[in-house]
Amino acid sequence: MKLKLIIQILLGVAVLALIYFIYTGIMAPVKFNNEMNSRKQIVIQKMKDIRTIQSMYLSMNGRYCSTFDSLITFVKEGKMPIVKLTARPGDSTFTDPIRDTVGFVSISDSLFSKRTDFNLETIARIPFSNSDNSEYQNFEMKVAVINRGNVPVNVIEVFAANKFYLRGLDLNKFNVDPEDGLRFGSMTEPTTDGNWE
Repeated sequence: MKLKLIIQILLGVAVLALIYFIYTGIMAPVKFNNEMNSRKQIVIQKMKDIRTIQSMYLSMNGRYCSTFDSLITFVKEGKMPIVKLTARPGDSTFTDPIRDTVGFVSISDSLFSKRTDFNLETIARIPFSNSDNSEYQNFEMKVAVINRGNVPVNVIEVFAANKFYLRGLDLNKFNVDPEDGLRFGSMTEPTTDGNWE
């Protein structure tokens, strides 16, 4: 009788241990994917912010900004004209309006005044790249002018490797290439599309 009870207890413990290992085996990839997707969204938002600033810089300067320091200065100190459009006399289609600059607004206020989560000083840093108490890694940003059909075209590429924003997660276990990552733009095509879009 005593032996039967001991065997039942041992079998019960073995079943509970088996259930635990099955549960953790199923939940490990789910937890990894949830954490990876959560981090991705934060990195993507920062890359969209960089893209917005660079698009504004291009429209005002005719080229992309090559360094984050200059980009930060541009947002801090730059001013954008407020243009009032008025129809020319006799122009009922409004195809050739009169443009009149009525004032200026700071680029920072224009782009990010409603964003409480925006921090210009950390725009170059890849989120989560310091998760193991190391220094932050910066986004890799390249700009150039290429020739497309005998026309000079500005191009930009901004990249964040998986190994930086997924630091602290087991990438090998879940077959995630550490050298791949998130990017927008291209050094060979005049596009600012992101590989997440």
